[in-house]
Amino acid sequence: MLRLKSMIAFIIPLTIIFSPMAQSFTHIDATTAKAAAKNIKPTLKSKTKKAKQLVSSSININTASVKELTIGLKGVGKNKAEAIVEYRTKNGSFKAIDDLLKVKGIGKKILRKNKDRISLSK
Repeated sequence: MLRLKSMIAFIIPLTIIFSPMAQSFTHIDATTAKAAAKNIKPTLKSKTKKAKQLVSSSININTASVKELTIGLKGVGKNKAEAIVEYRTKNGSFKAIDDLLKVKGIGKKILRKNKDRISLSK
């Protein structure tokens, strides 16, 4: 019985991957298939090496681009990232992390989520 269960766990993801109908509707890669076999949610997969580095490292808010801010900070989309860059351009470098609260759209909640991701090097 155990062998049958393990075979089913192996075969079902393969049928999903190789099914022409499934491939025409959605892109399924090996990581997703393995996660389906283990009944585990796949983790965030970054498409580029730069994006992977941004997610795992701190973001320098005094030099980061809109794209880097968007990828690297939780709760910061394109509009908020643009507001950060615009504020920085008009007012100069941020002196403290709490200075981000002066940017329209950045509140205490976003700052709290990202405090460990932010750096201030000039």
